[in-house]
Amino acid sequence: MKAAILEETGRIEVRDVEDLRPARDEVLIRTACAGVCGSDLHAFRGRHPFRKPPVILGHELAGTVVEVGHDVGDVRLNDRVTMMPLVSCGRCRLCRMGRENICLDKRVPGVGGWLGSFAEFALAKSSVTFRLGEATAFELGVLAEPLAVGVHAVTRQARLEAGSRVLVLGGGTIGILTALAARAAGAGDIVITDLFEFNLALTQTLCGAATVHVGREGWEADLARAYPEKFDVTFLCSGAPATVGQAVRLTRRAGRIVVTGLFLEPVPMDLTAVTLGELEVVGSQIYDHRDFRTAVDWIDSGRFDFRKLVTHTFPLARAQDALTLLADRTEDAVKILLQM
Repeated sequence: MKAAILEETGRIEVRDVEDLRPARDEVLIRTACAGVCGSDLHAFRGRHPFRKPPVILGHELAGTVVEVGHDVGDVRLNDRVTMMPLVSCGRCRLCRMGRENICLDKRVPGVGGWLGSFAEFALAKSSVTFRLGEATAFELGVLAEPLAVGVHAVTRQARLEAGSRVLVLGGGTIGILTALAARAAGAGDIVITDLFEFNLALTQTLCGAATVHVGREGWEADLARAYPEKFDVTFLCSGAPATVGQAVRLTRRAGRIVVTGLFLEPVPMDLTAVTLGELEVVGSQIYDHRDFRTAVDWIDSGRFDFRKLVTHTFPLARAQDALTLLADRTEDAVKILLQM
């Protein structure tokens, strides 16, 4: 089969690799499309903490089951599916607490022998294989993974209440989907910030969020004047160091800051402000089975117009171009897909 392999920082080569065969509890999926994630960009730039060349990138996919092991439960040949790219150990204290997403022994694509999804075929445990609705396009099914990140941040970590004022710092794919999840959870005012007008306009269209362009001088002071009571919950969906201070300053006392962005270096935080305001700062790491199920159900039901998120589609042979576009941002881009 053909796969796109990150051979070294900034260079992807598409070539043949060994065909895959499923183990007894696995299914073989013919990949229809795979999503390009911000973490793939980190690896492409040589800054990912554990995905290192040579590696097949990718962990978002949708496709068709073409082979099954002999112990795969209710997954069947020709099922249209997506995959939750996480297998926890199921035995440790964290797993017993229901915190499979932060299991220290979990497996994810791109490490430990589990190949990434930038390939014509992919293997998945049947336990993390989710059927898609018959009417759900593969291009939408692939969005279940990033949507589950937003669902987890909002429903598990933010404990959002109806009518809450929400600030989303960072309007990439995860930021936009987090704003959508907040809208679905009954948030009141939602404000999203970003450097790209295209992303801001898209979020406004999808869920009615107010938008702030952070390249405009004085934006933070203007936002503070517009919301003198500040925000109940702030989501850090960008890895830009400046957003940490923004979150602390713009979140109300006794409010909550939820961190989903991947910060690639230590970032200072005004802990005096955190203490005096009794701010809660909580991490949000990917998702669990419940979040993923919710994400698939929302996509199947057409709850939001998710198709608007997909701005570019490239064939697998042009994986280098897809990552370069995301890295250089020579065009407006949100979610980029690879088609097999």
